[in-house]
Order: sequence, then C-alpha cells, then structure tokens
Amino acid sequence: MQPRTRFCGEFSALATFGVAFWTVLFFQAARAEGEMALIEAGADKPRARAASCDRDMRVDGRCPSKPAAPVRVERPLFAIVSIADQSVSVYNHQGLVARSAVSTGMPGHSTPRGIFTILGRERMHASNIYSGAPMPFMQRLTWSGIAMHLGVVPGHPASHGCIRLPADFAAKLWGLTRIGERVVISPDDVTPTEFSHSLLPAPKMQLVADAGAAASATGAPPPAPAAAETPRLNPRQYADRLKSKAAADRVAAAKAAGEAFLAADGKETEGLRLADELKAAEAGVAQAQARADAAIRASLAAEATTAAKPEESALAKTRDEASAAKTKAEEERTAAQAKLDAAKKASTANVAETSEAYRRWQAAAKAFEATETAEKDAELRTTPVSVLISKADKRVYVRQGLTPIFDAPATVRDPKTPLGSHLYIATAAGEDGASLKWSVVSMPTQRVEEPAPRKKGKALDEEPYPSLTSYASPAGPEEALERVEIPQEVRDRIAERLWTGGSIIISDLPLSSETGNVGTDLTIKLR
Repeated sequence: MQPRTRFCGEFSALATFGVAFWTVLFFQAARAEGEMALIEAGADKPRARAASCDRDMRVDGRCPSKPAAPVRVERPLFAIVSIADQSVSVYNHQGLVARSAVSTGMPGHSTPRGIFTILGRERMHASNIYSGAPMPFMQRLTWSGIAMHLGVVPGHPASHGCIRLPADFAAKLWGLTRIGERVVISPDDVTPTEFSHSLLPAPKMQLVADAGAAASATGAPPPAPAAAETPRLNPRQYADRLKSKAAADRVAAAKAAGEAFLAADGKETEGLRLADELKAAEAGVAQAQARADAAIRASLAAEATTAAKPEESALAKTRDEASAAKTKAEEERTAAQAKLDAAKKASTANVAETSEAYRRWQAAAKAFEATETAEKDAELRTTPVSVLISKADKRVYVRQGLTPIFDAPATVRDPKTPLGSHLYIATAAGEDGASLKWSVVSMPTQRVEEPAPRKKGKALDEEPYPSLTSYASPAGPEEALERVEIPQEVRDRIAERLWTGGSIIISDLPLSSETGNVGTDLTIKLR
C-alpha cells in the first residue's frame, strides 16, 4: 500500500499562483542544487551570481540570494524547527551549521510537535493526495504525510502540516542531511547544549581479536599485535569488521548451499536412473524365469520321449539339447536375479544417500539464511542507534537503521513527577577515541497559557499564537537521567551498538503511533 503523503495542501496554491511561479522555484532549486554539488565535489567555491538576474528568475521582484561559501560539515547533524520563530536550525557537535526561515502548518493544519527522524528522501516527490503536486527535495518525517520540502515561505504558518523550505535552502539541506538524522519540532526555539553525565551509556570497545575472523574471511592479513596494549575497536569499526566478515560468510555459505543442492539433485537424478535399472532388472528376471520354465518343460518332455524309445538316437540328441537349454536358462535366471539384487541394493542405498544429501542441502540453506541475517544485522550496526525510555509505557525501546532491535521493561523513580522530554545525541567521539561527546535538547512540553481564540473574519496573518513563554520543561536532563532505571543487560546491549549519531529520548510520553515496524524510528509527539 502506498504511504499517505498528506504533505500540506500548500501545493494546491498552484491554482492561485500558476505553473509559472513553480517554474521559478524549480530554476532556483536547480541552481542551488548545482552549487551544493560543487560543494560536495570539493570545489573551492561556487561561482558567484551576477549582481542582476533575468526577469524570469526573480521572486517577488528580487534576485535569489547569493550562495554561501562551502564549508566542511562534520556528521552527525540534527535539526530543530521552531514553530514560534518559523525557522529551522541545523547543528552538529561544533554548533550551528545552517539556519533558514520556514513555513509550518496553519491553524487547523498544525505541524506536529515532537522528536522525529528523517525516514526517506526524494529529490522530486509528487503528492498522492493533492493531485500529484510537486514537492522537490522532500525529506519525510512521518509516513502519515509530514515532511520538509521546497515550498512558498511567506513569513507565517501557511502549510497544511509540512515544513516548507525556501528554494536555495531546500537544495542545501538536501545536500547536508541523511536518512536517520533527528529532527526536533518545537513550539519555540530551543538550543542544544553540550552535556555530560556519568549515567550516559558508554560505547563498548571490542578487542580486535574478537573481529579478527573478519580479516581472515576476506583474505586480508591479520593485524599485527600491539606491543603494549591490545588494539580495540569502537562499535562502528567493529560493525564494519562484522559486515565484512558477514559478507564473506554469506558468499561462502551461498557456494556451499549451491554445491549441496547440486549434490542432492545429482543423487535424485541417480535415483531415477537406478529405479529404471531396477525396473529393467525385474523384467529381466521375469523373462529369464519364463525361459527357464519353458526349458525345463522341454527337457522333461524330451526325457520322457527318449525313455519311451531309447533305441532312437535322434531322440537322445533332442534330449541332450533340451537339457543344455535348461541349464543355460537357469544360469541366465540366476544372473538376472543377481542383477536384480544388485539393483535393489543400489536403489536402497541411493534413497538413504539422497535423504542425507537433501538434509545437508537444507542445513546449508539455513546456514546461508543465517549469514544473510548476520549481514543485515551488521549493516544495521553501522547506522546510529535510537533509544526511547518512556515513562508512560514503562519500557525502553531500541532501534537501529529504522528497524526494531529489542525492547525491555524500564522504571522511573517518583513517577508522579514529570520528566519532560529530552533528546540526548552522541555528536562526536571523545579525544581518547573511546568515549562520546553529547548534546541535549530539552523540549518545552507544558503549556502554561492557551492562545486567545481566533475572532471571526480575522486575517490569517493575525492569527494569535502562543508566546515564547507559554511553555516550560518539568525536569532537567540531569534529573531525567538519574530517575530512569533500566536493566544492566539492556545497558550492555545498547553499549555494543552506540556510537556517534546515536540518540536517547527520555520522556513522559508514550511511543508515538507514527512508529511502526521497519522503516520508522522511535518518535514522540507533544500533546
């Protein structure tokens, strides 16, 4: 079933603005995308635009803005969308990377607040709800129809739920982000802060020897042992080793399964041949028996005739010939029986051998399936891990590569006191190469006052919105970490997969209905 792409009927504005307006946006997007291609290709600097531009390239009578000089962006990235400020800010461990104005959902079609993930990307997406309306540089946040994409940004909330981006920034953001990176949609602008705490999970460093089989499986020479200390791999490096080993194991298992199948198929073919030989041997025995019976009867008749007239030499000769024919027929019958016995023995042995060959083939096929599973798991391990600890659900959920890994019970001390909603992101490796640097974003989740109701006939841009002071967070990120309790086994399993880009959500809220099976991430929606 094709996923819904509600994606904000903003593109129904085509009927108002006309196709020409969208052509202008596409020209801008194409130009911005070309500049991003230069940046990604390592060009020193994109060529600056001339001071003037063609009339058909202007938007609201103005030329598109001059592109920024390229910068080297270190991953992972995460974005924060502010509903109140109508802005999006992109961060990494160094701080702010990029910022732009946006347009979010208008009243009645509000953009959901919460913590989301980029689930998919399409350079040119067409809505399956709004008559195929074009949505360039679409980056999906939910499968129910919320995304970031190029659109009209009038300076106030005007979409049907999506996050509209200006043309230049839509192409720039497309070149920066990747599937699996976090997007926070906040009622107002929140700023990530560097964060450290002893209760944050530490990545488990693996011995090189534990992944040494990966090198031998691929034919690479084993690493030289360190003189002072055994080298260790961080979870991402370990995952890469596992991935290489799993790929080599899959190839070997596929070869073994293929050979086992050919062997089983050969035994089955041999069994068909032996069955034909057995059938022929049975027919041969029947024919030899019939000839022997006829020869015996002829010999007995000749014996009787000769006994009646012993003086006739011709009868004696006939008797001797009949006796010789009987002897030969009996020998042929014996040989046919021996051939039949051999055919039966070979057929019986083939049945057992065929059964064993098929058992080996099935085992090889299962081993191949296991290597496929191991390769998929190793591939997942190379992607950021996501963790959600939900007070409402009393569970901890773990996903990786938009795929469920496991979940387990979790408890929160003093459950009647709100935790708030906090996103902890592992933004970079520590200087020692074995620890992580973290940033935290705390969501404003409690509304203190409601906006005044809209008066009848009031203009759209006069629609009242909550003030920046209308929200507050119940607890700080330190307190939230200190109050949650999860089993040590769960912590250990998380540590095996945790590296840069990994994220942890601690929240009062339950797992969002936007979180499904494969292809979705751990998401919460603010009420």
